[in-house]
Amino acid sequence: MEHNANDSIERWIDNVSTELQFSSTTSSNANREGQSWLDDVETATQPKRSYPDSPMAQSDPQKRPRRENSENVPPSVAPFRDDISLAPSLTQSTPSRRSSSPTRVKAQLATASPKVVFVHGSADPGCIEAKSLLGFLTSDDSTPWQASTDIVKKISSASSRCATELRSEGSWAIDVVRPLLEAAIDDLPLESWSVQTESVYSKYLPRYTAKDTFNRKIDLVVGLPKESWKEEYERVGIDAIGRDLSHIDHPHTGKRLLGLGVEVKPLGGNLIEAQVQLSVWMTGLMSWAYSSQHQGGTHVSPPPIVGCTVLGEDWKFYIIYGVAGASQQLSEVRVWGPFSVLEGQTMDERGVAALALRLRRVMQYIRTSYTEQLLSTISSSYSQ
Repeated sequence: MEHNANDSIERWIDNVSTELQFSSTTSSNANREGQSWLDDVETATQPKRSYPDSPMAQSDPQKRPRRENSENVPPSVAPFRDDISLAPSLTQSTPSRRSSSPTRVKAQLATASPKVVFVHGSADPGCIEAKSLLGFLTSDDSTPWQASTDIVKKISSASSRCATELRSEGSWAIDVVRPLLEAAIDDLPLESWSVQTESVYSKYLPRYTAKDTFNRKIDLVVGLPKESWKEEYERVGIDAIGRDLSHIDHPHTGKRLLGLGVEVKPLGGNLIEAQVQLSVWMTGLMSWAYSSQHQGGTHVSPPPIVGCTVLGEDWKFYIIYGVAGASQQLSEVRVWGPFSVLEGQTMDERGVAALALRLRRVMQYIRTSYTEQLLSTISSSYSQ
């Protein structure tokens, strides 16, 4: 009996020891887990340190951080580049042929509507009025007129300065060309105007498709001022709403009768480009004149017009005239010239004086035959 009691006591002691050991082990593990959780919390709540020497720690406030490419981002997603020139839209109004070379455009004008055909100055123009005008321009003036000596010297000096300093087109137009036009006008009731920035109505321009036109501008034009031609302007309806007195879309020159047109280029400029600009602009003026003539029901053809290209010191003259089709509408515009007998230069006073005489004959033509025939054409149009 005593032996059994001792065995029971020993088993009880062993069980208590085992339970105490297990409890100690469990408590130790719990403490380690609790400490680990506290360490994680403290680490998360501590502010991050920045190191000034680290390139990633500094950021440019004006730039966004660059994203690296990943498999989730499609290749088409990339920063937009502003240094890439996009091709113009096919639906925009700017003609695609504007980028063509002057030589190509000059050839394309022969297929336009109306056609614009260049006739060499030595060829027969097939137009009696054009040949008669050339004869008038090459004949001597019966009146003893000559440009002012002081003006001639000033123009010659300006021309030399523009050539020596390689001045721009604008300098040639302002300092040389326009003063020479004004010298030739002198006391005649005409004026020269700048039309460098003035647009032409598209309805008068030559077309290469049903919607697209050749659109060019020139620098200077000689026309009839309202003050000196008040009665004539009233007769043709200068104040009538919707009445075009030229092909220009402008409140001033659109209400004035225009004659000589001049395209200016600097020294060493492109002659073919100047011829293209002059011919397109003059075709617009001739189209307007024929449109007025056709509306009026008259068979009086609009008069031929004189045009000039100026490349630095070199001046060339052209005669522009229209050819009517079977229905009396304008079908072709011919640019006859240049003429070697009329060419001139402004490199010295003698050349300036000779050019002034040639231009004086042009002004006399505009003042007389040209204006008379043009007025008879558009007056009958307005009377309808």
